[in-house]
Amino acid sequence: MISWAVETLVATSILMLLVLAVRVPVARHFGPHVAYGLWLLPALRMVLPPLPEDVTPAPLHILPSTIDLQALLLMPMPVETAVEAGTNWPLVIAAMWGLGALGFLAWHIASYRRFVRATLEDATQLPRFDRDGVEVCASPMAPGPFAAGIFLKTIVLPEDYRRRYDRDELRLAIEHEVQHHRRCDMSANFAALVVLALHWWNPIAYFAHRAFRIDQELACDAIVLARATPEERHAYGAALLKSACGRLPVAACALGAGDDLKRRLKMMKTYRPNAARTRAGSMIAAGLVGGGLLLTASGGIAAETSKKVEAEVREVLAPVVPALAPIAPPASMAVPAPPAKVQLAMAGHPHPEPSAVPVPPVPLVPPAPAVPPVPPVPRVHVDVDGDEIAREVREAMEEVRREAAEAQRDAAEARREALQEAAEARREALRAGEEARREGAQARAEAARARALTRVKVARAQCAQGNYRVNVEVDDGRKIHVVRCSPWSNEEAAHMRRTMLAGLQSARASIIAMDHRHMPEHAREQALQSIDRQIERLREGK
Repeated sequence: MISWAVETLVATSILMLLVLAVRVPVARHFGPHVAYGLWLLPALRMVLPPLPEDVTPAPLHILPSTIDLQALLLMPMPVETAVEAGTNWPLVIAAMWGLGALGFLAWHIASYRRFVRATLEDATQLPRFDRDGVEVCASPMAPGPFAAGIFLKTIVLPEDYRRRYDRDELRLAIEHEVQHHRRCDMSANFAALVVLALHWWNPIAYFAHRAFRIDQELACDAIVLARATPEERHAYGAALLKSACGRLPVAACALGAGDDLKRRLKMMKTYRPNAARTRAGSMIAAGLVGGGLLLTASGGIAAETSKKVEAEVREVLAPVVPALAPIAPPASMAVPAPPAKVQLAMAGHPHPEPSAVPVPPVPLVPPAPAVPPVPPVPRVHVDVDGDEIAREVREAMEEVRREAAEAQRDAAEARREALQEAAEARREALRAGEEARREGAQARAEAARARALTRVKVARAQCAQGNYRVNVEVDDGRKIHVVRCSPWSNEEAAHMRRTMLAGLQSARASIIAMDHRHMPEHAREQALQSIDRQIERLREGK
């Protein structure tokens, strides 16, 4: 079991370095989602079971063909001696590794649960934004939009989402978080957290986990922007900058998590989906995953390397057990003479008859010389100092913090540049809109004049004698040129207008001079108003 664990940790570290080396060119040539799929390689290797190995039994000790009975009788009885047992350092290191992994995992899960509970405590449900079984709410504790939950899928928006985002930005931000739920990214984050907990002492795992989260967000961005227009890409970039925040718990998926925002904004400008490249990249990624698992499985290069390392570690850390020396009997201990039958059997004679001459007794065996005591073997004490590991972990965490601060500075700079570009774009759009409105008004006026001239030309053609006049009438605020044809010549029409004008003026004077007894006052007023309107029209030439 220890051998398999050591081999697995070494192999997954090698595979993490491999993915860190190829993820950027793979994302550039085949798409971010293909680079995100490469992280299956160390994850699958982590759960790859050990391959069966041939077990060769140790050789058995061969018993001697003849047994010396006298030697067996003279063999001293074993005396129990207390042997001081050495410390099993491999077991101690394995226990420390297991306790560290459990503590790391428990701390991160507790932080995630505490953050989600505090965020949802004062949240306001937004059922009009719910979609695909995902509940949307707004919380004052949310620094930006983020997705959480595996079984109860939730999207949390900041409380000021109405003021912070416009309609398109809010729609694209929610779509980003919905894509996280559709692709089961929260489950992937918990699996990555387990792998990171098993590598809690390994700086490579921290760099790999950070790159994994960046590739996850890039893949989600690519899906949202697959069919987006340039205006939607601009809105999505603005939403990303407005959502910039610090790091959330490792299991949550936030739109504006402060990791490599500059690269995400650059990807929005340059990435264009290509089905052929995506298929080719998927095949290459599958080949890399399969080949990596075959090369790092039991019996591969990593397995042989891990076995050598394990052998060296066992050689250094194995406890030294003092050898057991044969214990001699005390000098005063005398072995009694064996019975006569045993002596005869030992001498090779048959049993004596009762009348035989008795055999003289066998002299006593002299006591064996005392064996000098074996000097105790000094115990080898191997001091395994954990300060070196702690120092490496601290250096790795400090490097991560420096990179996070640099990423936040880059995000702030990119946000300022994007805001400046957006303001300039808005000014250009306003200028272009004003120019378009002026050109539209001018074009409409030109079209109205052209239509009026066309109507005049048509009216001229339709008037048989060429006698016409153009009147301008106002209808619903618009000027309308009306062409009226006349069957009279211009001179005849003028003479007729003068005659009618003189008759109307004479009638008006007669009405005024008429006695009020023959015409009521109100009838006189109406008649005069009608005559005045007719006189005005004749004077205007209508």
